[in-house]
Amino acid sequence: MNILRSYKRTRFFLWVNITGLAIGLAVSIMLILFVVNELSYDKHFANSERIVRLITVWEGKDQTTNYAINMRKAYTELPAKIPGVETAVQLYRRGTLEVTREKERFQNVRTLCVDPEFFNVFQMTFVEGNAQTALDNTNSIVLTRRQADIIFGDSHSAINQILKISDQDYTVSAVVENLPANTHFSFDALLPMQSISHWMEGMQGLEFLTYYLISPDASPGDVRIAIEKEYSSITAAFGEAFNAKIYGKTDKLTDVYLHSDGFSGNIGRMGDIRLVWLLSGLSLFILLLAVSNFINLFIAQGETRMREIGIRKTNGAAIADIVRQFFSEVSGIVLIAFIIGVILTIILAPYFSELIHREIDMAQLWNPSFILSAIGLFIMTVVSSAFYPALYLSRFSPLDILGKRIRFSKRRLMVGVVIFQSIITIVLVSFIMIVNSQTNYLKNIPLGYNPENVVTVPLNRTIYNSFDAIRQELLSVPEIKQVSAAQHTFGGGYSGQRISLLDNKEERHGIGEYRIMPGICELMELQLLEGDFFKENAPDSVNQIVLNEAAVKMLGLSYPVAGKSVMYTGGITEIVGVAKDFCYAFPADKIEPMALSKTSGGNLIYIRFREGTDRKEAIEKTLAVFHQFDPDFILNSTWSEDIYTGKFETFTTTSKVITLASLLSIFIAMLGLVAIHLYTTVRRTKEIGIRRINGANSSSIFNLLTGDIVKWIVIAGIVAVPIIYYMATNMLNEYSNHTSLNWTMFVIPILIQCIIAILATSGVTLWALHQNPVNALKKE
Repeated sequence: MNILRSYKRTRFFLWVNITGLAIGLAVSIMLILFVVNELSYDKHFANSERIVRLITVWEGKDQTTNYAINMRKAYTELPAKIPGVETAVQLYRRGTLEVTREKERFQNVRTLCVDPEFFNVFQMTFVEGNAQTALDNTNSIVLTRRQADIIFGDSHSAINQILKISDQDYTVSAVVENLPANTHFSFDALLPMQSISHWMEGMQGLEFLTYYLISPDASPGDVRIAIEKEYSSITAAFGEAFNAKIYGKTDKLTDVYLHSDGFSGNIGRMGDIRLVWLLSGLSLFILLLAVSNFINLFIAQGETRMREIGIRKTNGAAIADIVRQFFSEVSGIVLIAFIIGVILTIILAPYFSELIHREIDMAQLWNPSFILSAIGLFIMTVVSSAFYPALYLSRFSPLDILGKRIRFSKRRLMVGVVIFQSIITIVLVSFIMIVNSQTNYLKNIPLGYNPENVVTVPLNRTIYNSFDAIRQELLSVPEIKQVSAAQHTFGGGYSGQRISLLDNKEERHGIGEYRIMPGICELMELQLLEGDFFKENAPDSVNQIVLNEAAVKMLGLSYPVAGKSVMYTGGITEIVGVAKDFCYAFPADKIEPMALSKTSGGNLIYIRFREGTDRKEAIEKTLAVFHQFDPDFILNSTWSEDIYTGKFETFTTTSKVITLASLLSIFIAMLGLVAIHLYTTVRRTKEIGIRRINGANSSSIFNLLTGDIVKWIVIAGIVAVPIIYYMATNMLNEYSNHTSLNWTMFVIPILIQCIIAILATSGVTLWALHQNPVNALKKE
């Protein structure tokens, strides 16, 4: 290959260039594909630019919260009052249900109840059936292709078949294509909203997600303002009942996934714009490292081609010929690096998807925007790398070149690149330490309850009706310590209620609520500050609650609190106890007021196993008990410890990504540093030989050759420290609970970079020290 022959004497530099650029490109492409995928959410819907989602803003005395759920009136009353609204639809999350076909049971079927206009707003492809009749019947059910294949084997066989949900029969009326992964909500089955009409009277609060399709001839901005104004008037009376200001605001559908601040209650996916910015920055940093390495090394090698340039010009070559030669060579090398980079991307993308818990759509490689960006990057890399030998060195006279009357100094450029690369790697290593420090800090915050060895199991109707008997059977299992039930998952979502003091009923406060049965507080090992938890023999007719410390503080109550009464959900309720604040949301956030209310039944059974019990064995013994009451029961268990651990997923993912990016950055930077160090050391061979003949020992020469590297990294560290401080402070201040910065987070990364740089270049230095100084002085 002509390119390889041209670089026969500097193949080490050539392969360092190709390797560094290929790795940098592969990583950058993967990160860019992820970012492109995150930014593409919901854009596949035909009318995505005309669809908006309604947000309920709850502005109380103590805090303001945005909810993606709204009142039913946002659908039944509002659209008729806004001329620019073409149609509207609401979604209600039924949860992950058990679906039965004859004697077969299928767990975790994600089910939404929707209004008939659903397919007018969200246009979908029908495999079987049609949009006009799919939701006409109260007992209709629409399945996705995936769910139809699971239950019936194929989509065609599903039509008109009967499925049972909670003892109610539903007929499959249609099958639709699976929603793409880049959709902010998801489902396996759709039920008509009429199927829960018997619940509607009790659903007068915030329950439904609401979407509006704006008419094509209307101004989206004006219509959104009108929707927000009208919804605010609808919620005015509702807000007065809570002594809160409740109003509406809207989000564009394409902004929901990344930019909406409306809490959606686990009805769909929510992205993290911070992760998008992080990965965008990492992709840019790594790409800059790889490209700057590539350019720097090519420029550094420029003068090694001076004799070749002089001979070619002596033999009649024009400047245009030399320019063409260098540009063709560099283009070929960059093309090789690009091809290797794309191949590495295809190979490594599945592993990267698993690392970040996101799906990477490889089809984005053929996206016109991505292709144009790749072409632009290719041209920039080629021009930047080839301009020095092609356009600068080729201008010199062949007599000056062959007579060695030209002197070059590229030291400033090389130093600049090394410092630039060191700044990036120091910043990344610092962020590894900061993210890990924040994660450890949050994990060490007192949780307020004990999630270890606790499993929750959702109940079907048969098990629910036999709860007392099942509880006794479970307690007879030696490995089981405690059993109770609740309607909420500790560490999961909660309901909203209102609370006020008896002597100030008009000042109502919003408060979270967990509805629990007696025994749950003891099972979860909540810490009691005063009073008691619920007693099993207490009459159900007595309204009782347990408050956390934040709720007591919000109400302004003075201790002792137990025995006092408050207005809760419209009735007089006794406070029987106060629990120490426990972390039920994200650990980095402030703990908000919470009430634990007593319920007579729960759809989630809680089981605490004794310490040391194997999870697999625990599940097997639990399932054996359930099968005594329902032989076909499927145990769909969740461990409380996993719920808590999952709250750190973002930090864990961020740490893994930054760690990987840092390692790759260090590797790419060290490749270039080794090559540059080898190049500069070879140029100083005569100097080293003279110093050794004059009595310099190996250690002094080693210090001489490595001293510059350490100096450059220290300079990089000085520049990096304020960058790290600014970025880390902004990141940590986003959280109510956060760690503090200390000097180790700034100094240790600089030391690590120095050590790695010295180790990486010491091989070259030792090689130079083992050369015979006499031979070095004989060279030209």
